[in-house]
Amino acid sequence: MMFLFWIIIGFGIYYLYTNRDQSTRSNNRQSAEDKLKERYVNGEIDTETYQHMIKTLRD
Repeated sequence: MMFLFWIIIGFGIYYLYTNRDQSTRSNNRQSAEDKLKERYVNGEIDTETYQHMIKTLRD
């Protein structure tokens, strides 16, 4: 019975760790271009600035 308890605890810790790691990576990957697109759509930056910054990010 105690063995089953520790397996469940171990699985819970593993699940929380892997889930946090995946969400962090996906947020970091898309955030720079998404934020730039958002600023462009909101009119904070013009087309020339947007194109220059996208080119810089992708290089």
